[in-house]
Amino acid sequence: MKKLSLYLIGMCISFCTLFSCEEVLFEEDLTDKAVVLIAPTDSTTVRNTSVTFNWESVDLATNYRLQVAQPNFENASQVVLDTTVIATSFTTSLLKNEYQWRVRAQNSGSVTPYATAMFTVLESEDFSSTEVLLIAPSDNEITSSASVDLQWQSIADAKTYRVQLLDDSDQVIEEETTTATSVSFIFPEGITKWQVRAENDTQNTLYTTRTLTLDTTVPNKPVAVTPANNSNQNDTSVSFSWTREAVAGTTEIDSIYVYKDVALTELVTKNEVTSPSEITLEVGTTYFWFIQAFDQADNQSESSDVFRFTIN
Repeated sequence: MKKLSLYLIGMCISFCTLFSCEEVLFEEDLTDKAVVLIAPTDSTTVRNTSVTFNWESVDLATNYRLQVAQPNFENASQVVLDTTVIATSFTTSLLKNEYQWRVRAQNSGSVTPYATAMFTVLESEDFSSTEVLLIAPSDNEITSSASVDLQWQSIADAKTYRVQLLDDSDQVIEEETTTATSVSFIFPEGITKWQVRAENDTQNTLYTTRTLTLDTTVPNKPVAVTPANNSNQNDTSVSFSWTREAVAGTTEIDSIYVYKDVALTELVTKNEVTSPSEITLEVGTTYFWFIQAFDQADNQSESSDVFRFTIN
């Protein structure tokens, strides 16, 4: 395997010499590495339907394939979970039963063998200690859409779910109960907490909480300043500058677009920039440029007016 890898590297170096490749990246071979499971360990009993899987990280792995079968993979009645995650832990809700779980590390070129363990889930005798697992939206999500679908996993023996929206003072601003595991809310502008708890005839769980930011405000239109429209200069290092008044909301960024044609089809460069910004261009060329602003919620401004300039 090592000889083959060295041969392939040599071939790619020769290829890049012939064809002027800028860079070739190789990812480490993971086939001889092993994933170490932390929990649930083999033959463990989990006395809660909310199960968290943990394992040790593997150097140079980019993600992990996690699978859970009932009762095991050799005689599986069903594979209840099959997912790829970047982290080294994952939480889900499982019914009372016997299970087998396994994890392998992966990158774009190889995978480790699976590490496997058996475990049994027993429902907690105390309904109030059960955790509601939220599915979507993810924690700290930023969106420009006010209508948001909230989703969570079902809880055994739950009769209803209570869903609340809270302001920045933790005051309840909206509340709804439902027998389903999803509900839609119209969120207010800004940062809002949302939380869900399960209820039955005599008990309720604790709330599980996440935060969502709504930003529907479009950034202001930038105003191009230099190089001025129809200007000429001799220096190939061009100083671009513009102005734009920020608006309240999520973080805003400016992107510059420089083209070689008035139809704006021959893109020379596009970069996230701050004013002023230096860009080196070619002599004897006419350019067309503008600025557009974006924010974390994917709102985008109008483009600035397109300016033309020439480097003599």
